[in-house]
Parts: sequence; C-alpha cells; structure tokens
Amino acid sequence: MAGGTLIEEPADPPVSEAPARRGEYRCECGHILRVFGSGRHRIYFEPGNVAVGDPVTNRVCSQCGRGLPGKNQA
Repeated sequence: MAGGTLIEEPADPPVSEAPARRGEYRCECGHILRVFGSGRHRIYFEPGNVAVGDPVTNRVCSQCGRGLPGKNQA
C-alpha cells in the first residue's frame, strides 16, 4: 500500500485579489467598473451602463467610496 499525504486544494483568491480583465477596474472592495482610456484620460462606467454618455463622474467607487485612479481623485 502506498503512503501519502492529502493536501488541501488551494482556495480561489478573494474577489478583491483576482486580477481585473482588460477594460475593467477592480476596486479594493471587489466592485468592478468598466474603464476606457488610460492615465489621466480614464473614464469609468458602471458595468450595467450601456450608454457611453453616462460615466462615473464623481471619481469614487459606488460601493465603498474609495477614490478611483486618475488625475482628479475625490
């Protein structure tokens, strides 16, 4: 009979630690926003907003209130 040690499978990382896909920004709280542009020209949108004319204008996460990266942080 062969001996061995059972090893627990690694757990998936918490949502806030999982990398965001291209075109997404993942806040520290885990909330995901769509993002277009880069640097100070970033524009953030809630994932459900289909209209490009409705960006997140207050530069903060709608879930936790943390400032979003970019030139004018709240």
